[in-house]
Amino acid sequence: MTHADWIFSGGPVHTMDPAHPRTDAVAVADGKIVALGADAADWRGPATELVNLEGKALLPGFQDAHVHPLAGGLQMLGCDLSGAHSVAEYRRLIAHHAQAHPAAEWIQGAGWYGDVFDGGFPHRGLLDELVPDRPVFLISHDGHGAWVNSRALELAGITEDTPNPDGGIIARDGSGRATGMLIEHAADLVSALIPDPDQQHIRRALLTAQAYLHSLGVTAWQDAAVGQALGMPDSFGHYLALDSEGLLTATVTGALWWQRDRGLEQLERFKERRATAQGRFRATAVKIMVDGVCENLTAALTRPYKGHPHEVGMSLIEAEELARITRAVDAEGFDLHLHAVGDQAVRDCVNALELPRREGWEPRHQIAHLDLVDPADVARFAATGAIANIQPLWARQDPVLVETKLPYLDEAHQKVHFAFETLRSAGVELAIGSDWPVSSPDPLWGIHTAVNRTAPPGDPHARDRRSQTEPLLPAEAITLGAALAAHTTGAARANRLDAERGAIRVGMSADLVVLDADPLAAEATALGEIGVDLTFAGGQPVYSRAHNGALPTLLAQ
Repeated sequence: MTHADWIFSGGPVHTMDPAHPRTDAVAVADGKIVALGADAADWRGPATELVNLEGKALLPGFQDAHVHPLAGGLQMLGCDLSGAHSVAEYRRLIAHHAQAHPAAEWIQGAGWYGDVFDGGFPHRGLLDELVPDRPVFLISHDGHGAWVNSRALELAGITEDTPNPDGGIIARDGSGRATGMLIEHAADLVSALIPDPDQQHIRRALLTAQAYLHSLGVTAWQDAAVGQALGMPDSFGHYLALDSEGLLTATVTGALWWQRDRGLEQLERFKERRATAQGRFRATAVKIMVDGVCENLTAALTRPYKGHPHEVGMSLIEAEELARITRAVDAEGFDLHLHAVGDQAVRDCVNALELPRREGWEPRHQIAHLDLVDPADVARFAATGAIANIQPLWARQDPVLVETKLPYLDEAHQKVHFAFETLRSAGVELAIGSDWPVSSPDPLWGIHTAVNRTAPPGDPHARDRRSQTEPLLPAEAITLGAALAAHTTGAARANRLDAERGAIRVGMSADLVVLDADPLAAEATALGEIGVDLTFAGGQPVYSRAHNGALPTLLAQ
């Protein structure tokens, strides 16, 4: 008999397998789980590494069902504002980055929050003061807007006479002059001028993101924008290259980006990409943007925004066209990944997903974000079999929500805000995605908020006590078991990886995470304080807190 490479014992093992939810030992050989419980000892050999959990918990590696690793990695390597939450801190970080990169043609970064600025939007004036001689392009934390300086506006030819582009808004002051805030596709007017990062920089960004996600216990994910998308370069070829070189230690599902200005002819290229990606990177999904976000009034609503009687948001694809695209994508055997924030967008997606079932085809279609779901559409949502791809960290009472979003929503809309338990109890399967770098990819932070409907301790964007003590719609909290499942088995199903990953079961890939405390024994309010000690992907260690990071170290490649 082949001996085990690793045997884990000495602590609780939560398998996320309903048939066998808990055990006390796991044996791993050749990257697979080969034995559980008492049987694990039979696999011990002279070269077997014994891992004493010392009472810590072993779980399946977390999966993220909606994340943007290239954007996150580039943000980490650029002017990263995501760890700050004040104008003073933004000023300091931008000035420091510009001074540290005097030869950079453009100053680029991301991660700012609108609620720190008067009126909810930044102004070009601050950037003009800090960087007067070079163009600046800073993407908002949610990816739905950009803050630019006057030099960038000048290079893009944006004047008082420039019309709003299709799907975008140029914010203007009382005199009609652009303020430096570009909403949705208006940001493309500037981003189109920015040279793509060189190949080595993109590669480094992806490896940086992978190392960071592994440090949080994430072993697989769905990249929700593979292609020329959201101002980012196409990551497809880079994933293939890293996989071929053995540097892609995560398992990645690529959601191929649907270009709104092109038609069904895109499917031929998508099929070619799917056929090419057959290793740790697989391109089996198609991502379609259906609307925007509530904060800038671009999410599509069934009734007007409060205080804006003629504004119902922006449907980026009309309902009939969305249904036609959905049928064609489904017919080609792709999973649909639909961005829908407002309740009108969700309704259009539900209508489009009322598809005839085909023998031999088990789709993993999903609707992501779901800020608002009309109660009348919940049962129909469940009937489609589609997955609800939720971002729990958004479901709390922090200033971003209270000051820049809720004022635009009427009372009825506020009552159906991030209705996780309503969807779950109706039979809709949940999968958790972080949408990093929009919000933190820390699974324990997301689980904390899903269970408590409050911000986790330590989150820099939870600036007041209310966000950590007053739950947002507490009846919409889900149980810890449901939250853990949504970040493991549920996300694995959404990623079309559930046949091989997402649970601790004999024959499954040994994607594992050792937590420094047992979440099932912890107080609910302390879930966000749990950290990661070890992460294994495919039976190999890829992160160790004791060794200060990734094993092996990949960033030098």
